[in-house]
Amino acid sequence: MQTYFKLDESYEGNADAVARKACRKRVTDMYHEARIQAIRDYYGKQFGESVNKKQIRERRLTLTKEQFMQVTEQL
Repeated sequence: MQTYFKLDESYEGNADAVARKACRKRVTDMYHEARIQAIRDYYGKQFGESVNKKQIRERRLTLTKEQFMQVTEQL
């Protein structure tokens, strides 16, 4: 990848800051998406109910730690 994208050495510090910020956002988004998917999986397996992201937000659905653990055991 470094062979395709090269910066002038004076911009290296800025490039690192941009990369760190982008990575931090990706990890935060990943946690959010994993939580949403766990809720969808749980409601699908336990209740036979298909819920989408909008329904999860509207109904303020959450899971307890025990419920999250049930989802991960099913994987």
